[in-house]
Amino acid sequence: MNGSYLNAMNIGHLDWNAILAHARSLSPYGGPDIPVSAACLDDIPVCGPAELKHISQNAAQEHGAIIMSSGGTTGKPKLAYTPYHQAAQRLLKEWRPLSSQSVLLNLFNPGRLWGAHYFIQTLAEASKCTIAPTGPFIPGEVENWLELLHNIDVDSLAGAPTGLADFAEGILNSGSQLPIKTIIWMGEPWTKAKLKVIRKAFPNAGLWCDYGSVETNSIAVNSPECDLEKYHLLEGQLIETDDQGALLTRIGEGWTVPIIRYRLGDLIKPTTCRCGRPRALLIEGRADDAISLCSALLSTSKITSLAYDCTGVEEVQLLLSCRSPDQKSADRITLQFTGSADASKVSEYVRANIHNLASVVKQYPQSFNAKKVHQLRRIPRTNKIPQVIWVTDDEQ
Repeated sequence: MNGSYLNAMNIGHLDWNAILAHARSLSPYGGPDIPVSAACLDDIPVCGPAELKHISQNAAQEHGAIIMSSGGTTGKPKLAYTPYHQAAQRLLKEWRPLSSQSVLLNLFNPGRLWGAHYFIQTLAEASKCTIAPTGPFIPGEVENWLELLHNIDVDSLAGAPTGLADFAEGILNSGSQLPIKTIIWMGEPWTKAKLKVIRKAFPNAGLWCDYGSVETNSIAVNSPECDLEKYHLLEGQLIETDDQGALLTRIGEGWTVPIIRYRLGDLIKPTTCRCGRPRALLIEGRADDAISLCSALLSTSKITSLAYDCTGVEEVQLLLSCRSPDQKSADRITLQFTGSADASKVSEYVRANIHNLASVVKQYPQSFNAKKVHQLRRIPRTNKIPQVIWVTDDEQ
């Protein structure tokens, strides 16, 4: 097969001969063995975290790297060896949220092998802007920092939606304003409640997102001209759609780590975006969101989505109680939410719209309940609020 690798359900186009040569070049460094008879992409084995770690670790022995960790929020952490450049120059060819005149407040948590803080530092350096690496604020701290932030002319923010919403709440509570025109966000999706407080505090800010992971770094980008939930695959990459999680292949120089058919955990499909740019994609959720509750298979995203349908529900989080955190089988699900909704009505609505869940609750009445809380649980390492947290029975 010659020319570009084309498939109507895939995103991006790469030359097959270049893909094959790339795959074979990775084999000695931890990549998969490529059959001599390989004639199409399906003939190349799928890669996972183990192969990616070997490839990146071998590269680090020659050029150095930053050790970071993905996961650890809802699953086991996976180490990644990331080059110091973090593919910033490649990224800036297609996505440039900052200029040399920007003054950026970095609200991502530093330390604990969490990579987002250091990615933003590298992005700022490559953009030749000024950056203040403060880390996150709780709302009550913001007012004490306002004089400094005004003195240095902060006009840009970077953080996860949870940390950004905290900062925005602090600005609103202070009765002051900050002329933010750029917000860079990553790490978790927006909720309506978080987006509302951001829009209220910073009505003139454009939202920019870099989609990727610690082990892959940047994959696709979103800009203020885009639909909020849609992204554009960076050049030099190919995404194969797959029900078990999309597969990513990239070729060329300047990436953080070379990749051949790496299994992403997300369900991705091609789409169109209002900006009109090519290689648009939509992330539909995690491929591995199915869990067992008392032997019934349930989708955590379906439960969460139904809860958000209820009037008065602001943010949702599922606590999956089990005897061992290594299990994918829950003894009990607690649907925690913030807002004004009635917990019993939320629970009833979710049960009524998931047949399997209703059957389980009929037999095991304590296996599912909804609970209104003042705040959802956060992960201290990342300051994110995950949709799902596995807990042992004594942590519930």
